[in-house]
Parts: sequence; C-alpha cells; structure tokens
Amino acid sequence: MKKYELMLILNTSISDEDRNTSLEELKKLLTKNEVKIEKEDIWWDRKLAYKINKSDRGFYVLLSLEMNGKLIKELSKSINLDKNILRYMFAKIED
Repeated sequence: MKKYELMLILNTSISDEDRNTSLEELKKLLTKNEVKIEKEDIWWDRKLAYKINKSDRGFYVLLSLEMNGKLIKELSKSINLDKNILRYMFAKIED
C-alpha cells in the first residue's frame, strides 16, 4: 500500500450540511474500497487562483491516504458524480 494525498475543493455556496454530507459520502466510498484515511486536514474557505464555475472561493480539504494506486481511476469516476466537489487531485507521496 502506498501513501497518497487527496486535495478537494468544494463549492462554498452550499450549506455546511451539504458539504459535510459530501465529505461523509466520500469517506464511506474510500473505506468501502479499503482505503485507510490517515489524516484529514480542513483548510476552510480560501480564494481560488482562478474562477471555477463562476466562483472565486473554495472550501479546501486535504486527506492523507494509504491505498492501492490502481483504485484512483475507479474512485475518480465516483468523485466526478458529486456536483459539490469543484476540483480534486490525487498525489503520490514519495517515501
């Protein structure tokens, strides 16, 4: 199992309840696929470098994961279905 980071940018125009629901559904998806969430770091609301869907602000969340890299493609398909997630990126952490 390799270490990865997942950076998420969520829509700031949604309610806190909707944002928490999206995060909880994502965490359930990850644990269902045997991904170990080692750390969750919430960066809160920040200004974006460029507008995404006419929004110049985003709610940032960084997840430190331990997982099989072959799952990224499958997980990406599910993450793309969540309209509250503006952008996301998986990054492999070198040992």
